[in-house]
Amino acid sequence: MSDRRTITDRRTHRCPVDATGERDDRREAWASLYTLLAEGFKHPDERFHRDVREGRFAAELARLADTLCVPLPDDPGAPDAVPASRAAFDSAYVALFEGLATPYAPLIESVYRPWYDGPASGGLRSGPAAADMRARYDAIGVSAPDAYAADHLTLLLEYAATLLRTEEDAAYLTFVEQHLDWLPALSRLADDAVAEAPFHRYCVAAVCETVATVRDRERLPPPGPDAIAETCERARTHVG
Repeated sequence: MSDRRTITDRRTHRCPVDATGERDDRREAWASLYTLLAEGFKHPDERFHRDVREGRFAAELARLADTLCVPLPDDPGAPDAVPASRAAFDSAYVALFEGLATPYAPLIESVYRPWYDGPASGGLRSGPAAADMRARYDAIGVSAPDAYAADHLTLLLEYAATLLRTEEDAAYLTFVEQHLDWLPALSRLADDAVAEAPFHRYCVAAVCETVATVRDRERLPPPGPDAIAETCERARTHVG
């Protein structure tokens, strides 16, 4: 058996800090990390493709992770593993996250959640989680872009960053606990997916490490094995 420390060990070893004090002192760094990771879950444009290809994304991720003592994953994939063309990069995204190849790993929270008891319209882009997020956006006077479901992971991460920047700490912790607890199931589905997509697989691992680190330091209980398995099975059922 390897003597390498577990992820939990690495979190405790690298950064034994007071959670509240760290959140106050490094608020902008945490918000920037969420925002950077959110970019990894968008359809890549030419500028982002260039930033990944030329190593700027990986460098900024490493800088923020080091500042915050967040352990970055060694695998799968890599933060600079990008195809030669933007079109091929986008195809990898679609294959892993939108079902161009199956099985795949959807980025929409509602896919992982229990559905309405009665009839509902709008498909998996309009589940209870999406309705809750639309209400949250309405409360701060913004709307979700048409390109993404209201509960797409990109928007969830950007919303978490907004709560940090506006110092709504209680709302932030509740949001992490209630809207980001499905990420271990996303990781499982990504592991089972057939698409290669090494950059996007790395982003899944990195966001899971980030949120697990937050939960650990804020003493938020992680989802247990049974809950993760149930969430995975629900997602697989929803996407058919």
